[in-house]
Amino acid sequence: MAPQPTPGVIIITNVPSRTPVPTPTVPTLTRTPAPTRTPFSTATPTEFPCAEEGGQVIPFDRNPSQVAGENLRYRVYIPPCYVQTQKRYPYVILLHGQGSTETQWEDIGAVDTLDQGIRLGALPPMILVMPFWGVIGNENSFPPDPSYETVVLDELLPQIQRDFCTWNDREHRAIGGISRGGFWAFSIGLRHPDIFGIIGGHSAVFPDDPQVVPPAFNPLEMARDSALLPDADIRIYMDNGASDLAGESQQLLSSRLAARAITHTYVINTVGGHDDEYWSAHVSEYLAFYGRDWTRNAAELPSCLEPSP
Repeated sequence: MAPQPTPGVIIITNVPSRTPVPTPTVPTLTRTPAPTRTPFSTATPTEFPCAEEGGQVIPFDRNPSQVAGENLRYRVYIPPCYVQTQKRYPYVILLHGQGSTETQWEDIGAVDTLDQGIRLGALPPMILVMPFWGVIGNENSFPPDPSYETVVLDELLPQIQRDFCTWNDREHRAIGGISRGGFWAFSIGLRHPDIFGIIGGHSAVFPDDPQVVPPAFNPLEMARDSALLPDADIRIYMDNGASDLAGESQQLLSSRLAARAITHTYVINTVGGHDDEYWSAHVSEYLAFYGRDWTRNAAELPSCLEPSP
């Protein structure tokens, strides 16, 4: 089973409807003791075809980007028994926050948490792709100009699908990010629902200024105006701590999605700021969201010896 939500959270989940629903009101919040990483208490162990206790992180430290004109290194986690099973695995692109690097997700415990969850059968085996978004990721530059969106779609995805055995449909490909990385996850994901069926933002920051981010690339504007979203069937998740100023733009995005009856989950944790301590405390919830509908039994994955379904 997936980890249970941390006590004291407020969860706003919208159910699909063809009639507009009221804009969600954020309740008054009270502080609770600082959260710790949610344990896997009700998991059932999954038998593996090999004796590996954990997965492996493979660094790609030399990765010159023609789009960005800089070295955009990345790291890839492969689950236990990846080589032996010869299966196609679902995967998540996890983007770091501003001021951090491609190691942030490892630093907050994503790899250790996933290893533990896979061992216990609480999380599905999956591949994690953790790129560094460099200078271009800090720039508000969008296609047809050189953009981090182009880096992800035209460089990173083809490399991952060439070098790893991945399940390459939208239902088994997710993108998520922390802070500024959450902005990119939503900007890219909402514009390309044919590629990403799952999007997550963890304390994501969405500028509400057309001079900073053009409406066609701004998640806040897409939530209000995009003709693709009502029928896109994207699984969407956002969360932030109550004291995090990033919550203002996430609440606005949530209200605009709700006004169009677009299903999403928005979690406000009563304790937590805009920092690694907060994201570390909830990383198991993030991984459970991404892998919610993915099999926990590697034997059920499609064969790597055949084209991806």
